[in-house]
Amino acid sequence: MNRLLSFFAIFLLVSRPAMAAPSCPIVVVELRPCLAFIKSSGVPSKDCCEGVKKINDLGKTKPDRVAICNCIKNALSIVGPYDPSRIPLIPEKCGVPINLPPIDQKFDCSKVSLEGVMGVAN
Repeated sequence: MNRLLSFFAIFLLVSRPAMAAPSCPIVVVELRPCLAFIKSSGVPSKDCCEGVKKINDLGKTKPDRVAICNCIKNALSIVGPYDPSRIPLIPEKCGVPINLPPIDQKFDCSKVSLEGVMGVAN
């Protein structure tokens, strides 16, 4: 009986699907409403703020946060000119307790911290 229970426990651990990092399409869809804000002036839209909240919920681990950052970085590389200094303003204006750095093509996403989805490690 003990062998059967041990086998069953090992089977459950091995067969349990690994938690994957948030997919780039999800990240892009959720944050697409923020594009207008980082390309011009004004305030983030309600949809932008809701997207940032959802992305914050998806970034539970450092690998998740690095993956999210890389998705944002890759997406921003094709949107044309934008103001990276407006990115850190989004959580503040949306009331989301995360720290977004000014992501541009030079930003090293491996330096995100566990403080927030994209908080930069000190």
